[in-house]
Amino acid sequence: MDDDDDEVYTVPLGELAAVTGHTTCADYRGMTRQDAIRYLVTHQRVVEAVLAEYPILPVKFGTVLADEASLLRLLAQGKPLLQAALTKIAHQVQMEIIVLWNPQEIFVQVAQEEPIARLKAELASRPPQETSAERVALGRMVFASLENRRNAIRDHVLSALRQVASDVVMNPLMDESMVLNMALLIDKAESETLSRELDALDQEFGGRLTFRCVGPLPPYSFATVEVQVPAFEVVDDARRRLSLGEAATTGEIKKAYHQLAEQLHPDHNAQDAQAEARMTELTQAYRLLMSLSANQSDVCSFSREAVEQTLVIDIRRQESFG
Repeated sequence: MDDDDDEVYTVPLGELAAVTGHTTCADYRGMTRQDAIRYLVTHQRVVEAVLAEYPILPVKFGTVLADEASLLRLLAQGKPLLQAALTKIAHQVQMEIIVLWNPQEIFVQVAQEEPIARLKAELASRPPQETSAERVALGRMVFASLENRRNAIRDHVLSALRQVASDVVMNPLMDESMVLNMALLIDKAESETLSRELDALDQEFGGRLTFRCVGPLPPYSFATVEVQVPAFEVVDDARRRLSLGEAATTGEIKKAYHQLAEQLHPDHNAQDAQAEARMTELTQAYRLLMSLSANQSDVCSFSREAVEQTLVIDIRRQESFG
C-alpha cells in the first residue's frame, strides 16, 4: 500500500484472510533507498498492528499482485501451506537480540595476553622493515583471541536464551562492536522470562556488555511468505531444458533432472569450459519447475494458461550466519 493511503482491508477465504491495500507502485526493486524505506515503514506499521491481534505470516516486502482475484487465488492455492505455517508460529513473536562490547577495552585486554604481549614488546625494539612476517603473525594472534572471546560470549548467551526460544536465527555482525546479533522465536507468554534472562546475563557480565532487545516483531526471520508470478516464457524454457513435454509429475521432473545432471555435471566434462554454467542453468530450471509443481495438482501443466494461473508460493526461513 502507499504510505499516503491509510486504508487497508482484509480479503477473507474461510479461516484465512489477507490484509492488503492499494498501491500505485508495480515494482519496488528500482526505487531509491529513501523511497524504499518510506514504503517499508508503512508495511511494517500495518504488519505490527495485525500482529497485536492475530497470528500473522508476514509477506515479503515489495510483493504486488494484480487484483483481489489473484489474492484469493493465493489464499486458495496456498491454503495447506499457509495454515500449517500459521499453526506452527501461532502465539509466537520474533525478538531481536544484539550484544555489544567496547572494542577499545577488549583490544587493551587482548594486548596483555601472553604470548601477544611478549611478541609485541619484541617487535617494538626492532625496525619495522625487519619484522613484517612477525607483525602479520601478531595480527593473526590478536584476531584469533578476539574471535575466541566473542565465540565464548556468544555460546554462553545463546545457551541461556535457548531455554526461552523455540527457534534461533543468527544474523551477521555489522561491525567490531557487535558480539552477537540474533533473532529469537518465542511464545508471547515468555516475554517476561526473556527479560529476566537478559537481566541475569547483564549482571553476570558486570555491565561489560550492552544487551539490546527489540520486539515483539512479526516472525520475519522464521516464516516469511514469498510469492512469485512465473513468466510463461521462463517456465517453457525450463521445461525444454529438462526435455519435458507439456505436463509432468513431480517424479518425472526429478528423473529428468537427475539423468541430465549425470550427463552435464562438470566432474564428467572437465574439458568443457561451459559445463559449470550449463549445470547451473539446469539446476535453476529444475528448482523453478519443482516450485511450480508444488503449487499445482499431481500432474504439473506447463501450458500458458496453467502457468499464468499458478502462483509459486513459498515460506522462507532465513539462513543463519556463522
